[in-house]
Amino acid sequence: MKPTLDDTRESLLLLLIALAGPNYSGALGSDGIPSQIDRCINWVRAEASEAVSLIESCVPHGKPMLAQAQKRLESLEALKTLQLVASQHFDNL
Repeated sequence: MKPTLDDTRESLLLLLIALAGPNYSGALGSDGIPSQIDRCINWVRAEASEAVSLIESCVPHGKPMLAQAQKRLESLEALKTLQLVASQHFDNL
């Protein structure tokens, strides 16, 4: 099976939805997948910054929140890499 452009778009979108989770559904929209991934990454970075502030304020749930944000950010950045590779292959992803 050779993946088509549509197969690749659908796969990236499904992965993005799975990685982003329900809290980031507002970042997903009708614009291109690269924009949606970037928006999710920016939202997670903001969440990580908030977690750091909570840690500095000695709020107990700051550390788990930061760990979760870092894990999600790592996954989204890996998805961004896949999206870039797919874009090079298809030219107009």
